[in-house]
Amino acid sequence: MEGMDLTAASSSAGSTPAAQTKKKSRRGTDPTNQKRRCISTACVACRRRKSKCDGQLPSCAACSSVYGTECIYNPNSDHRRKGVYREKVDSMKAQSSTLQIIVEAILNATEEEVPAVVNKIRTCDNLDTVAQELLKMGEEEPKEEEFEENLDEGSMAFLPISGEQELAGKMGELRLENGSVRFIGGTSHLIYLGDPHHGGIDYDSPSEPGICENPITSWTRVTTDPRLIMHLMNMYFNYHYPYFTTLSRKLFWRDFMRVNAMLALGCHFTDIPGAFGIPGDSRTKGDHFFAEAKRLIVDNDEYEKPRLVTVQALALMSVREAGCAREAKGWVYSGMSFRMALDIGLNLEVEGLDKEHMSEEEIDARRITFWGCFLFDKTWSNYLGRLPQLPRNSFTVSKIDVFPDEDAALWAPFTDKGFDESLAQPSRTRAVALHLSKLCEISSDILVFFYHPSHIKRASSKSLELKKLGELHQRLEEWRKNLPKEFEPKEGLLPNVILMLSFFHLQYIHLFRPFLKYAPASSPLPSHISPRRICTANAGAISKLMRLYKKSWNLRQICNIAVYMIHSACTVHLLNLPEKTAKRDLTHGLRHLEEIAEDWLCARRTLSILSVLARKWKCELPEDADIILKRTDERFEYYSTSEVPSPGSSNLAPISPGTSEEGAAQAPRLEYGLTRHPTSEPIAQPAVQTSIEERLTMDSPMSLGNNNPLPDQRGNMDSREWLLSDSARLHQSFGSWDMRQQAGPGNQIFMFNNGRGDGVGVENPDLSSFDSLTESLTTLNAWLPSGLE
Repeated sequence: MEGMDLTAASSSAGSTPAAQTKKKSRRGTDPTNQKRRCISTACVACRRRKSKCDGQLPSCAACSSVYGTECIYNPNSDHRRKGVYREKVDSMKAQSSTLQIIVEAILNATEEEVPAVVNKIRTCDNLDTVAQELLKMGEEEPKEEEFEENLDEGSMAFLPISGEQELAGKMGELRLENGSVRFIGGTSHLIYLGDPHHGGIDYDSPSEPGICENPITSWTRVTTDPRLIMHLMNMYFNYHYPYFTTLSRKLFWRDFMRVNAMLALGCHFTDIPGAFGIPGDSRTKGDHFFAEAKRLIVDNDEYEKPRLVTVQALALMSVREAGCAREAKGWVYSGMSFRMALDIGLNLEVEGLDKEHMSEEEIDARRITFWGCFLFDKTWSNYLGRLPQLPRNSFTVSKIDVFPDEDAALWAPFTDKGFDESLAQPSRTRAVALHLSKLCEISSDILVFFYHPSHIKRASSKSLELKKLGELHQRLEEWRKNLPKEFEPKEGLLPNVILMLSFFHLQYIHLFRPFLKYAPASSPLPSHISPRRICTANAGAISKLMRLYKKSWNLRQICNIAVYMIHSACTVHLLNLPEKTAKRDLTHGLRHLEEIAEDWLCARRTLSILSVLARKWKCELPEDADIILKRTDERFEYYSTSEVPSPGSSNLAPISPGTSEEGAAQAPRLEYGLTRHPTSEPIAQPAVQTSIEERLTMDSPMSLGNNNPLPDQRGNMDSREWLLSDSARLHQSFGSWDMRQQAGPGNQIFMFNNGRGDGVGVENPDLSSFDSLTESLTTLNAWLPSGLE
């Protein structure tokens, strides 16, 4: 018993320390007492036996204690591990490269050289050494004499290899042709032709005046008065060039054609006798200089010679024709300018070898000309409701550079009495052009998405429209936030900056106008956001900026693009009558247009259009506004109400209130012809209505196709008919949203009702991009200067 007790005691005593040791071994460092650890690769013997390996070095426990086998670790033999083939792949690549060099050397060698190459291979110790020697020999270019001697029938078979390389390399290039730079793309066979050198004349070089000729009067043959020429040039560079910046003043070459186009534009900012084509007839301002610019194009076949000055001249001629209410001709000139700009590659960044052939000034001139064309294009697209001819994906050229010395040059207002140096300030022309180019990119995306024919013909989903709306709204707000402090609205603000800010507010109207087609109950917008109120707020902002322009400067010196902006704002004001703010803004707008009409014919037509719309819609005009329209109807053109499409006509047939979104897509779309006779059909109205509802409230929203017609859909409609028809569509859309039903607190017309934040008819819409919309509208009044009521 004692023996058994001793044995048990010893066993118990022995087991207790073992248990304690095992418990401590989890945290201890004694390798003999640790558990078998996990290893990434077992030894070869354990992998073969499929036994567990502890990974000990130099021999694992299984090999040394149990099986007594040799223990070898070879991670590269484990094909289950990543990177196992890396060494083999590298080895095979090196071997393949060596063999390829040797084979190519034999193939490319002459018959006499092949035995020497083969002999090197047979006697070498390492093929890699032979490959390196052959590679060095191949890098040494043979002399031209040796190449001609060795050029036999056998080597001719390998010449297409260099031809293929040349073919692959010619993917497009800028080249000097007929003295000017042109772009030839990779798919054109003309890329393999050299410069035809038709006389080798550089058409971009300035024309040299005669020995006894005045350098200034040599710029045009219309007049010999240098004071008149300088006066008109100052007018152009003071009021038109700062907004439509399309040339570099550092490289202002005195080209006849371009100077005459500038002089024609300068005539619209002055009343001196030499500005009239027919003395005393304001309708002929600049006609004589424009005719000379046109003659130079036709007589000298300038439209056949792509060059920078022709691009600039045609663009200037196009915007001048728009100001004279001749949009069809202006559209043709702009198209010629844009196509010629692409012909000489203004849309491409100059880099590589092409950059070596041009100076920095020439590259800058090309860049600023393209972005000037880009602005002209977006102006035309907004003005005529057409898609951009220069879309965003058509160019790689970078933005223009802002030169501090040029932007620091002083600008001062210039009238027929001269410069007013007391109001001089830095011109900042390039800074404005840079911000305006960014705004034009946003405008391009608005037109392409919401006013594209495919979007108009096919109704998009509400969620897609809402997503795009949020994106574009966010970009507009970021653009405004990134404006420098000098560009914030205030008295004395530069004229071109005022026009740029007006163009910004115009984009807001274009962005939210497509959503007028929805009834408030079915709108995808949050319930507290009304597209009508947003359009009204931004129309009011445009009117306020125009009052700022008149107060700071005067409207006799203003670009004709302002007429389009005022027209858009006044149309919205007409639809908001008899609201007090609308009365005030409309009266001011009509006064502004009457003043501008002394210089721009398009303003006269705008007054006639607003007059006929007011009569057609039976607007309760303020007394002053009514007097202005009656006076301008007598002085200018008078339109009949039968020329305005009626909301009840088939051309503007609304969608039934119960029509679903799918049904709306199948509903009859707007035809873009005009009804030439008055429509007697009454407009469907609710039983009880107030005066504003009698004019505005329609029984249903209009289809998306009614928002902005495009040129291929308008047939032979001229610009006047287009403006009348477009205004009628806006009238019909506007009526679906009642201002008073959604009026905000107080007298802040930019406020919206607080409501739920979800969209109607859209599943889980992302409304985060609209968080700043209400805030931006409520601060709009504070952002604009006060004292302009």
